[in-house]
Amino acid sequence: MTSSVDQDPVVAFLGLGLISGSLAGALKASNWGAEIIAWGPRAPSLERGQALGVIDRFSLDLAQVIDQADLIVIGAPPVATAKLLPEVLAHAAQGKQPVVTDMSSIKGSIVDAAHPFYPRFVPGHPIAGSEHSGVQAANSGLFQGREVVLTPVEGTEPTAIAAVEALWVTAGARVTQMSVADHDAALAASSHVPHMVAYALTAMLSSHPLHPMKHGGGALRDMTRIAGSDPVMWRDIALTNRDAILSAMDAVSIEHDRLRALIAEGDGPALEALFSDCRGVRREHDAILNPIPKNEEPSA
Repeated sequence: MTSSVDQDPVVAFLGLGLISGSLAGALKASNWGAEIIAWGPRAPSLERGQALGVIDRFSLDLAQVIDQADLIVIGAPPVATAKLLPEVLAHAAQGKQPVVTDMSSIKGSIVDAAHPFYPRFVPGHPIAGSEHSGVQAANSGLFQGREVVLTPVEGTEPTAIAAVEALWVTAGARVTQMSVADHDAALAASSHVPHMVAYALTAMLSSHPLHPMKHGGGALRDMTRIAGSDPVMWRDIALTNRDAILSAMDAVSIEHDRLRALIAEGDGPALEALFSDCRGVRREHDAILNPIPKNEEPSA
C-alpha cells in the first residue's frame, strides 16, 4: 500500500517497545505521509526509537502528544494499558477526538477499563511477536501475513474501525474481527497456554539433576524459545486472562494425561494414530503459522 500525504493521519505511539516500534517501522517503510510521534514516561526508549528512525519526534508530555495526534496507538503491557486508557480517552474526548487503539493481547480487562465510553476507541491485538523486547528489536516486517484481531464493541464508530484496519493493512497484516470474550478464550488456547507450557518445561529442565539444557537440539530450542519473552508482559497476561488460561490449561492436562496413559500402556498403534493426527493438524495450518512475506512469494 502506497501512503498519501493527504490521507495518512498523524500517528502517536504511547509507549515504544518491540511491537509498537515494529508497527512504526512498518509505517515508515511504507512511506507513511504524515508524522509518527511518540510519548513515554521516560526518554531512553524514545530516544532510541528516534535514532533508529522509526519515529520522527517524541515528547514526555502526554497531553501534548494526544492533542497532536489523529490516531493513537497504546503500546504498553496489559496492566499499564488499562491504567493509562481512561486518561487517554478522557483527554481525547475533550479535544480533536483522535481514533484510539491498543495492542494488548487481553481484551476483556482493556474494554472494562475503557471509561468514559469513547466511540472512537477500537481495541486491537496483533498476533505477532518475538522473544526479544524493546524498540531496539523492532522489525518492520514483523506483521507481514500476520493476523490482527479487532474487537470493537457496540457503539464503536465504523470510521474508527476503518482507520485502524487501514493502519494494520499498511503494515502487511490481515485484519479480522471477534467479540471480546471469543478473543480472550481463543488466545488463551493459541498463545497464552503455549507460553505457560514453555515456562513449565523450562522450569523442569532448570531443576533437572542432569542439566538437559546443555544437551538440547532443535526440539528444545523451539519449545523453549518463548520462555525468553518479557516476564512483565506475561505476568500481566497470566493475571488478566486468568480464567480463560486456566480453562485451556485444564484442557491441555486432559490431553497430557491421555498421552501419558498411552505411553504407560505401551499402546503403539494408538500413539502412532495420535501423532499422525497432530501432524496433520499442524501441517494444515502451516500457511498461517509460517506466512510467506510478500517479497518472498513465488512467482506465478
